[in-house]
Amino acid sequence: MKSQKELVSEIADLRSQLQDAQATLEAIREGAVDALVVSGKSGEKIFTLANADRPYRLLLEEMSEGALTIDVGGMILFSNQRFAEMVKSPLNSVVGGSIYDWVILEHRERLQFFLKEGIPEKRRIELVLLAKDGLQSPIYISANKLNVGGVADIYCLVITDLTEEKQIEEMVAEKKTALAALKASNELEQSLEESIKSIANTVESRDEYTAGHMKRVGLLASAIARELGLSADQIHGIELASTIHDVGKISIPVEILTKPGKLSKIEFMLVQTHVEAGYDIIKNIQFPWPIAEMIYQHHERMDGSGYPRGLKGDEILPGSRIIAIADVIESMSTHRPYRFVLGIDAALDEVKQHRGTLYDSLAADACLKLFAEKRFSFT
Repeated sequence: MKSQKELVSEIADLRSQLQDAQATLEAIREGAVDALVVSGKSGEKIFTLANADRPYRLLLEEMSEGALTIDVGGMILFSNQRFAEMVKSPLNSVVGGSIYDWVILEHRERLQFFLKEGIPEKRRIELVLLAKDGLQSPIYISANKLNVGGVADIYCLVITDLTEEKQIEEMVAEKKTALAALKASNELEQSLEESIKSIANTVESRDEYTAGHMKRVGLLASAIARELGLSADQIHGIELASTIHDVGKISIPVEILTKPGKLSKIEFMLVQTHVEAGYDIIKNIQFPWPIAEMIYQHHERMDGSGYPRGLKGDEILPGSRIIAIADVIESMSTHRPYRFVLGIDAALDEVKQHRGTLYDSLAADACLKLFAEKRFSFT
């Protein structure tokens, strides 16, 4: 049993150690010394950076990442100003606290396991930092273990804010998703176009006299649209609509389509139904352009004399006005079973004479310019 004198001496030693520890901690908090002091298993002070070179501290302070040193229990022995800014807290309240206070509750056990298992080499762990104001930020911690005298471990941590990196990753992921969706959309659009053109080819194959008619109308219509300064997207829509504008003729008996000589009134009325038939074939297919409506309107005329609805002026889509002119030019300049070829000059005269009445003035002028100045040819 210890004597009273021995007990008093031990209490005095403990009080002295406590005062020394408190004084050291305050010095570290205030940045007065570059010191990291921990108690070894026997109570001795076993680690100090009191004599470290000044550039070492300056390096830590100038880092763009947070820098910490902690003991095995997670107590923060040193922090640079950057980490204090990351957790939105004064530096002197960070030093001496626990690293676990600055990560979200769900991640504290992960961090504890990470440190408890020991870090033989540099390692990295991703966590979520919890600032004093409650703001959460994704971070990763790079850790390195220092063995001091074979007695205790000190962990040197570098904390990197991943907020911008995560935002970039999300942007990249969104971009990849958007590109994948666009690719799928383009593939679907291409598949639809190929299917419709396949139907158009079937229609043209029924009538040897009009084989290639829709394709040639597409060439001229897109050239007129380009001459008018329309966007590439608008041109593509008009080209697609014009290359299938007579798709409704699949509903017309081939005997009528290939009949030599003049059609009867009833036969002509039946042929006119091809625009509505084409509209019905295409209307339920989702295109980014009004393809079905352009097909429906390609026989309308500016003065309201066209069919099937007698639309006039601005009631007619710009694309339909262009297709109407291209259709007339191609039809008149090639042979038909009910008449001999009229020729390109007669076709251009038709457009010139009825410019502004039957045909849109701007589209007509663009068409005439293509043939007169730019040597447009269907071949």
